[in-house]
Amino acid sequence: MASVETMVSPVPISKVSSVTSTTVQPPTPPLSPPLRPTPRTITELISLRAQELPDEPIFGYPSDKLEYVEYTYSDLVRISSQAARSYARFLPVRNDSRQDAQVVALLGPSNLDYFFTLLALSRLGFTVLFLSTRISETAYLSLLNATRCRHIVVDASFRKTAKALASVKHALEVIDIISQDQDMARQRAGDTQEASEPEPELDLDAESAKVAWIIHSSGSTGLPKPIYQTHKAALRNYENSLRMRGFVTLPLFHAFGLSNVFRGITTVNKIYMYNASLPLTSRTLLKILTDHQFEIFLAVPYALKLLSETQEGIAALAALKVVMFGGSACPDALGDLLTEGGVNLISHYGTTETGQLMTSFRPAGDKAWNYVREHERLVPYLRMEPKGGNLYELCVLDGWPSKVATNRDDGSYATKDLFEPHPLIEGAWKYSGRLDDTIVLVNGEKAIPIAMEQALRQNKLVREAVMFGAGKSQLGMMIIAAEPAAAMQAEDLIDAIWPTVLAENKPLPAYAQLSREMIRVLPADTAYPSTDKGSLMRQAFYRAFEKEIEEVYRQEESRLGGTLVLSEPELREFLRARILDTCPQNDDSILTDNTDLFSLGVDSLQSTRLRAKILKEIHLNGNTLPQNVVFDYPNIAKLAAAIISIRDRRSIEVTDVIEEMHRLVGKYSIFPPHVPVPRKSPGNCVVVTGVTGSLGAHLVAQLVLREDISEVCCLVRASSGTSARHRVIKSMRDRAVYHAIPLEARRKITCYASDFSKQDLGLGDALYAGIAEKITSLVHCAWSVNFNKNLGSFEADCIAGARNLMLLCLSAKQMTPASFNFCSSVSTVVNTPGDCVPEALPESFQCAQAMGYAQSKLVTEHLVTQAAAKTGMQARVLRVGQIIADTQHGIWNDTEAIPLMLQAATTIGALPALNESPRWLPVDNVAAAVMDISLSDTTQSVFNVVNPRPFHWTDDLLPALRCAGLSFAQVSQREWIRRLRASNPDPELNPTIKLVEFFASKYDNDVTRRRNLYYVTTAAENISPGLGSVTALSRELVQKFVQHFLRTSWAPRCSGAPSTPSPPSRLIVLSGPCGVGKSTLASSLADCLACPVIEGDTIHDAIAIAKMSQGIPLTSLDTQIWLSRIKVDVLERIRARQLVRGQQARATGSSAGDIILTCSALARSQRNALRDLLSMTGITDNDAGVGSVKTVFVVLQASEAELVRRVAGRKGHYMKADMVRSQLQMIERPEVDEVDVLPIDAEQEMHSVFEEVVFGLKGM
Repeated sequence: MASVETMVSPVPISKVSSVTSTTVQPPTPPLSPPLRPTPRTITELISLRAQELPDEPIFGYPSDKLEYVEYTYSDLVRISSQAARSYARFLPVRNDSRQDAQVVALLGPSNLDYFFTLLALSRLGFTVLFLSTRISETAYLSLLNATRCRHIVVDASFRKTAKALASVKHALEVIDIISQDQDMARQRAGDTQEASEPEPELDLDAESAKVAWIIHSSGSTGLPKPIYQTHKAALRNYENSLRMRGFVTLPLFHAFGLSNVFRGITTVNKIYMYNASLPLTSRTLLKILTDHQFEIFLAVPYALKLLSETQEGIAALAALKVVMFGGSACPDALGDLLTEGGVNLISHYGTTETGQLMTSFRPAGDKAWNYVREHERLVPYLRMEPKGGNLYELCVLDGWPSKVATNRDDGSYATKDLFEPHPLIEGAWKYSGRLDDTIVLVNGEKAIPIAMEQALRQNKLVREAVMFGAGKSQLGMMIIAAEPAAAMQAEDLIDAIWPTVLAENKPLPAYAQLSREMIRVLPADTAYPSTDKGSLMRQAFYRAFEKEIEEVYRQEESRLGGTLVLSEPELREFLRARILDTCPQNDDSILTDNTDLFSLGVDSLQSTRLRAKILKEIHLNGNTLPQNVVFDYPNIAKLAAAIISIRDRRSIEVTDVIEEMHRLVGKYSIFPPHVPVPRKSPGNCVVVTGVTGSLGAHLVAQLVLREDISEVCCLVRASSGTSARHRVIKSMRDRAVYHAIPLEARRKITCYASDFSKQDLGLGDALYAGIAEKITSLVHCAWSVNFNKNLGSFEADCIAGARNLMLLCLSAKQMTPASFNFCSSVSTVVNTPGDCVPEALPESFQCAQAMGYAQSKLVTEHLVTQAAAKTGMQARVLRVGQIIADTQHGIWNDTEAIPLMLQAATTIGALPALNESPRWLPVDNVAAAVMDISLSDTTQSVFNVVNPRPFHWTDDLLPALRCAGLSFAQVSQREWIRRLRASNPDPELNPTIKLVEFFASKYDNDVTRRRNLYYVTTAAENISPGLGSVTALSRELVQKFVQHFLRTSWAPRCSGAPSTPSPPSRLIVLSGPCGVGKSTLASSLADCLACPVIEGDTIHDAIAIAKMSQGIPLTSLDTQIWLSRIKVDVLERIRARQLVRGQQARATGSSAGDIILTCSALARSQRNALRDLLSMTGITDNDAGVGSVKTVFVVLQASEAELVRRVAGRKGHYMKADMVRSQLQMIERPEVDEVDVLPIDAEQEMHSVFEEVVFGLKGM
């Protein structure tokens, strides 16, 4: 039988233009789509084109190396039909479209036999499973099983692999591909049996919805996954064509290659394929490009790199209309080189699951070749979800015609591809890498290695560059040498690439930079996992080179080869130089021997690198340095002394810390006497620090409600007074304690930017004196919460800061000093001997937990008691235990250790069974006790503010968590640590992993019973009786804080929803009585938010307006009619706005926009009616396309006198001044559960009102 090519008498292209015609025909223009029948299957596509254009050359493939033969549409029909009849002898052909299409796998090189086989199998009604030639047998078996494939057509070169698969998968039948030689032999022997096998007659309408192709993912992060593409979806995808004669180098089992071949066939544009039997070389590519008049070249960046190495290659690319790359990112340096050389370089982006999405076609003069552009058809189905660091994950929404897969509950497909937006060009996006590529360091910082790797791959000495470091303290790099570097020494190769590394390091944050010591070179002949496109299979690489990667860190950790033996002065100078080298942003003039390194911004990564440099260069006599040595000794003098002690094998740490604590007490316990003067300021003024924290926010909320308090002065670390006020309001709103405070009480809050390390607290002389005139009490809640910092790092801001606050109390202009109340921590007494902790100072500094945080607080406890003894000031220590969620809302900081631990129930599905009896206390109960004690006249100095009643972790808490809706396994503490270590290392998806080492230090052991201290609370309960009535942890409270977490930070992890869901549209209701300035504010706010305004006053009907004009109060019926009219108007605006803004919202993940409504909404019932608006509109998330509609209330408040004054001054308005009183009588203040309310003092200047509203709305 003749070969596939011989059957049509192929002749080289240099001789004729077509295998079936010697007459050169002018190109046939594609027919107008409405005049053509729409193909329903791949086979019908070929048949329709053959009917319309039988002699049109459409497909080119070499007969021998580079001698190309062209095939017409009629050739495609004839050859594929003959091949189909041959395959029908071996395969179970179905004749009924009601039967499922069976899957037939295809494995072999992407040659002519392969092409006609896939056409033949499709003609017989089979689903073709394309198998890459570069995956493992395990991957093949996984795909065959996942797709229920029982037949595989293989090339002779893969027959051994297929037989091995069949030996495991016994139902698998192996069929040899129909080759040219076999066809020729059968024809010569007169074997024509295949001609008696008719093609099936199937219902093409039904077949359109069946799966045509199965292409699989690369398997770079695990086993490859099958991706199903129906005939209908595939044909829609192939309609997207540039209509140019093309040349493609990618194989047909890759989506980019398959799609571009069929795009040419669909749109009548000739397409040539690269000879699969030839290696991809620059010489071969150059000859093909120069021998044929192509218009477009479709390739992966590797092919472009080969051609870019010569001027002839660049010129050949420049002669084309379009050079399009896909499959992986093109290095910027390569793309810039080509575009500078005149190449019209176009980036293509698409996925197997979604089809082609975007290209970088752009106007003349636009040089941003590496930014793909949104287009009108795509925008409604495109959403860019922020992932931090100016990176966005591309998500394709349900409804995009060529989307064939989904991985979200809403039907969308999240690609895991990361893009960054162009800084100036709207809708332009640069591919940055994969979420899978992201390297998460042990401290939770994320690095994307793509730019560094691509830059290094551009070097001719580098074959491959792979960055690693997941779960480690710093990044490393594996370099696989290229052939020209095969004989080079590793250090010489690193020298050659080091300038590139430095250039790429420069714009990166410290944690994402690569150090020279972490680069390793592998030989040029090293084999490594890669895809069909030649792209790195990252996760497979990490698995294959796991030992080599671990060895890099082992060597770095055990670097004890330093030879420098330095005296202490010499060591100090060495450290100074290395610190400046590690942290070049610092000025050497401020780096003294006693400068705290962390005050200069040294972070954990820089401290790790500094330790590594010391280990590498300093002789330590066989010893090593503790991991936290820089944290433990955070200035040059201490670090040098510690290194010498370690070198000389002398232990100084414990003694040194205790001595340091004594020294600090002595240094800061000198206080001036208080000067008594008659008090001039009326009322009590309480100064509070730490209001941006939970305890401080609750404390202020309770203080302002007391009638005996005239002012609560908040000292805040901020850049300005306005910033300080905004931070305080945000903190209180985050804890849901601000919205229900009456206007008169909120006006007691004043806020000032402060710096506690300065003696005047950063206030300046005048403001400091003004506060001293009125202060009566000070409650100090602020403290640096960093458990890694050494005691010395707490000195300036915390210890000295506490003394400076005591000096403020001693400066009080009254007969006695203002009281000073220090919120300390039970960590200061956790090592108390015995089982009981009295309400007194501990016997020894060694009672504090061995960390700077606890030690610094214990030092300050001593300062407080000495201040009381030396000055007569009422100075108190309020030793606070574990603070948890409030009793009203269950709000708890989700970044604290215990919430992170509990979150493991939702991320790893397990919690440990612990034999512990904690004494947790809700934050509002703590605030009440702190307030009672601080405002009392007691002379006692120390109080334990802890829950008098403990609970049991396993017996009480775990069952309560289950009752609250969590489902988890209860495991031993060691098993829990094992599961946590083995879980997802990404802290965004698995936040508990951030504290894995902290939890391991406590629970990765066999200690099953832990020490439970009893805290005496007698004195605290006597002054604050509420503390004595607090119950142990209740199931009601557990229910509240679990539900709060599930609604907020735990929600994405529990529901599988994207971590950054589309924000809702907002109906912003500006409410309040007439005269508060709703309309004026609405006008400014509308300009700021670019949204429309609905004036509620204009929606009253004529009867209501007449009543108000005559001073007649409106009835409840009048109000109901008014609200109904408002609902109708709002509904129409929302729907119209969502339709108009929907496309933009889908594209960016933003909301469909805000609408402002001015409406008095004085009563709770009226606010509820507006809250219920969404349920009455019938709008769903899918209708909106961008999420739900959320109602928020800006409640403008003012006094009666001010409102009467304003309304009386308005001319021509129907609302009269005497109506103000009736409106005020209707006002119902926001209640505790109305957390969607933002109350605003409307008597401020309008610019202040506007700023506060804009700031407040950011969090709503």
